[in-house]
Parts: sequence; structure tokens; C-alpha cells
Amino acid sequence: MSEPNNTEEVPSIVELLFDPTSSVWLKLALRSALCRDPVDAANDSQVLARVLARRCDDILSGPRD
Repeated sequence: MSEPNNTEEVPSIVELLFDPTSSVWLKLALRSALCRDPVDAANDSQVLARVLARRCDDILSGPRD
């Protein structure tokens, strides 16, 4: 797994699980990922991020004529 492209520090899983500002959905996803093969979980999370980003872009761009 490669490092993020930006210089922003990435919080640890433990930090996110105990952060009261982390969403319930994120905490559930992290707990679920901890039970899986880490490579599979990381790869699936990258696919999920791309799909959700595309959905967000589609919604924000509005209907196409």
C-alpha cells in the first residue's frame, strides 16, 4: 500500500474509532475492515472511494441535458 500523495498526516484507526467526530458509518467500516485481509480491505476501500467520489461528482454537477 502506498503512502498518500499529500503531506497531511493520516490518523490511525484507533484515533478514528475513538474520535467523537468520526461518523458511525466510518467506525463500522473500520471495524469490519479489521477482520479482513488488510490488502483486500485496502484495495476494496480504494474502489469504494472512487465510486463514491464519482457519485458525488455526478450529484453535484446536476442533471445533464
